[in-house]
Amino acid sequence: MWAERLVDEEYCINKDALLISAMFHDVGYAMSSDNSKHAENSAIICEKYLSENGFSTELINFVVYLVKNHSRKELMTVRDTPLELILLMEADLLDETGALSIVWDCMSEGSQQIQTFEKTYDHILNYTYKSLIINPMVTDKAKVFWESKQKLTREFLKHLSFDLGI
Repeated sequence: MWAERLVDEEYCINKDALLISAMFHDVGYAMSSDNSKHAENSAIICEKYLSENGFSTELINFVVYLVKNHSRKELMTVRDTPLELILLMEADLLDETGALSIVWDCMSEGSQQIQTFEKTYDHILNYTYKSLIINPMVTDKAKVFWESKQKLTREFLKHLSFDLGI
C-alpha cells in the first residue's frame, strides 16, 4: 500500500518491479525465527514464485535485488541507489510507524504480566516516538508522509499524557 502511495507519475521507474517487491519484501519472516535473514529468505521465495509464473529474467533479477536489499537502509543516501529501492525502503519504514506503530506498542504492552497505562505511554515514547525523531525519507512525498506521522504521534502522546495526568 505505501509503495503505491509513493509512486509518482513523474518518476521514470519500473513500477511493476517496485510493487512486486513491496508484496514480497517481508514474506521471509515466515521461514525462520531468525529474523536477521528475512530479506534473503524473502528473495528466495520471490524468485521461485516469479520464475514459476513466467516473469522475465530481467524483471526477476531486479525484483530479487530490491527484496534482498530492502533492509539495508544505509543505501537510502547512496548516490547511485536505484529509485525503486529507495521507494521500497521508504514504504517499509512508513508502514512501521505512526498509528500502526502505536497499536503495536499497545498490543505489546497488553501481553505483559503487569500492565499500566503509564507503562504503555513509556513504551510508545521509547519506541514509536523515538523512531520518528529523525526523518530518513529521501523523496518529497515520503517526507510529507513522515512529518504527518511525527505530528500524529506527538499529538497522541500529548493527549495521552494529559489524560494520564503525567
